[in-house]
Amino acid sequence: MRLTEITEGKAKILIPDPVEFSREGKFDPAWSPVFYNPRMVFNRDVSVLAVSVISPSSVLDAMAATGIRGIRFVLEGGVNGEVIFNDKNPVAIELISKNIELNRITNYKIMRADANSIMHQLKVDYTDLDPFGSPAPFLFAALSSLRRKGVLGVTATDLSALEGKSITACNRKYGASGKRLNYSKEAGLRVLLAKIAREAAVQEKGILPLISFYKDYYYRLFVKTVDGAKRADKALEEIGMLYECQNCGFSFMDKECQVKCPMCGGEVNAYGPAWIGKLNSIDFLNRMKERLDKAPQINNPNSVKRLLDSLISENGMGPYYRIDVLASKLKVNMPPTHRLIDCLEDGTRTHFDERGIKTSKSFDQLIECMKNLA
Repeated sequence: MRLTEITEGKAKILIPDPVEFSREGKFDPAWSPVFYNPRMVFNRDVSVLAVSVISPSSVLDAMAATGIRGIRFVLEGGVNGEVIFNDKNPVAIELISKNIELNRITNYKIMRADANSIMHQLKVDYTDLDPFGSPAPFLFAALSSLRRKGVLGVTATDLSALEGKSITACNRKYGASGKRLNYSKEAGLRVLLAKIAREAAVQEKGILPLISFYKDYYYRLFVKTVDGAKRADKALEEIGMLYECQNCGFSFMDKECQVKCPMCGGEVNAYGPAWIGKLNSIDFLNRMKERLDKAPQINNPNSVKRLLDSLISENGMGPYYRIDVLASKLKVNMPPTHRLIDCLEDGTRTHFDERGIKTSKSFDQLIECMKNLA
């Protein structure tokens, strides 16, 4: 296996040469004997910032692959405690060793084990779970690996299931069902959070979302755990159902079962169970922004800042509306997003969808603005 050296952030790592594993001039990271995805640099940049705020004294990179996450957590995230690099692939273990030596990491442990097995054995302050595909089979063990007030970082790339494109897969993996909604990107993230909250509740832990977002083809989130049955019960109170009216397009979340639209009386589509609480902690996001100013190694700091600003402006609002969908229902031309936001005087674009907006104004006010701008 031929290796090539790349730089990401402050880290220099060896990866299997993509040229050697390309097919007909194309390369997929899954074809490589050790997985490294350059499209996840943004994910890792945000994760480094988040970990620098969390400041854990111990870290488990449960599916380490090349070791890039754990290495960057040390070099850029300020982790001084032990970082445990785990992977069940023997080729990955060999590569992790080389990359640790290349970056002069000193406080570490390398383990070769099944991720679920090792997470049930260890207790750490922060566990990073970045599987290829669905995190669902690993969530219970990942939550079990956390010490009191520990934090879990999760990536999910199986958006087809989470968003409701594949209802059977969503029901099988996440215990959610219903009709796919026009705000499906947000719905998928909320279904994932509900799954985590339910898995944590079994262990008498509650969860507090610190940062949750959608990007390109994946979800990334960080949740803090809080011990105790009462904390678990409180988190479960943030689980309900997501709704969208088939007739007028009104979108809402509710703990109670709804069959009719409260606006027009039309039939509603429902999806869930899903997290209906806040997706982010404003305090945590602001602390990440402060750290960003001191992180010159971040690949694209402007993109990270835009995301954080967007999450701050969106937090606490209800589901987003697709402007094109509402315009179609009203049989009017789709207004420019900035003009619609100006008309509402309290609205924001959403990072979930370039055609979407969020607002705390009433649905009637939104419709009035849509009609006035047509």
